[in-house]
Amino acid sequence: MRLPPLPPGLEVYRPAEVLGSVVLVVEDETAMQQQLRIDLHDLGYHPLVSSSAPDAMDLLERERIAGVLLDLVLDESEESGFNLLTWIRGHHPGLPVIVLSAAQVNSAAIRHAYELGASSYFVKGNVPMAHIYSDLAARLIERGTGRPGAYRFGRIEFDPTRRLVRAGEGVIRLTPQQTALVLYLAQGSKPATARDLIEAGLFRTDAAHSTVHSAMLTLRRRLDQLEPGLGTTFVQASARGYNLVRV
Repeated sequence: MRLPPLPPGLEVYRPAEVLGSVVLVVEDETAMQQQLRIDLHDLGYHPLVSSSAPDAMDLLERERIAGVLLDLVLDESEESGFNLLTWIRGHHPGLPVIVLSAAQVNSAAIRHAYELGASSYFVKGNVPMAHIYSDLAARLIERGTGRPGAYRFGRIEFDPTRRLVRAGEGVIRLTPQQTALVLYLAQGSKPATARDLIEAGLFRTDAAHSTVHSAMLTLRRRLDQLEPGLGTTFVQASARGYNLVRV
């Protein structure tokens, strides 16, 4: 794949795999929000912007977001960014979150952000923006699988780090590809089509849609080993694509 030329002044690490990734910018300062949005668009990302924690939570529940750039101090309060980071780790444990802050620059705030699960922490104005964007790409390449944490869907618990799915007393281990498929579906509520899964790099670029459907069928059968019918109930398929539901 031939990468489009980099914008002037943005000589950054930008592997082909991250192009088209949806990145949520949570920032209430208009000028900074606009700079991040424009830069991310020029670098080949699909940026979404939010200026408040409640709006960011709504977007994270509705859209399939690959990473977050988070300002710690929003209009609501000085704790709003920390509270949002805590919420993200509880609902999307594998999601890369890069913290950007101008107000919280002391070592205690930085330590606290990392304790809450920040992937990276940058003080605005202290590092080049190209450094931040390169770090974002590196975190997206990791796909969040290196961060401990479990997704919960009612009775089902999914641990992407150890590739385990639990339901009650039962537990199964998924293959690396099956883990990647569940992780992708877990990071948003919007259904994913076969094309989405191929474009996300989970299959070869020349894979047929039937190959994707076959892999999803195999995943469902694997989940059925926990209890009969669980795969079809948990991994739902419709004309709009595949998505996970609470069981």
